[in-house]
Amino acid sequence: MIEYVARSGPPEAMNCPAFICDVCRKQVVGKGIVTWGTTIGREGDSGPHRQTPLYVAHKGRCGRALEIWFEKHYPPADGWIDLWDDLADFVRQLTHNLTNAFADDPDGEYHPHRLEGAKTARENR
Repeated sequence: MIEYVARSGPPEAMNCPAFICDVCRKQVVGKGIVTWGTTIGREGDSGPHRQTPLYVAHKGRCGRALEIWFEKHYPPADGWIDLWDDLADFVRQLTHNLTNAFADDPDGEYHPHRLEGAKTARENR
């Protein structure tokens, strides 16, 4: 997950955002993956499609362990499809979307979805 990590030391004490592996709980630096699940594309389901929270893992052993955990908690038999992306590509897309609104994209169609397994501020109003 993306988490704020308390840090002390130069240049000052602060909370630093970081990618923390959901398997080993250590910071992911360099090669990592972001994984999530969706029901988008499921035949006969007109939506809104379900989506899981995002999970982060180191490539390799942690990524494989996350895949096993994911399949147990979001089984394909229930319509879940697991997806993943390289962390560097994820950050590149996230940076792009920071200054480019979906509503301003004339070539894209964005499908409604419902986040599963996490409460949103909107749901808590």
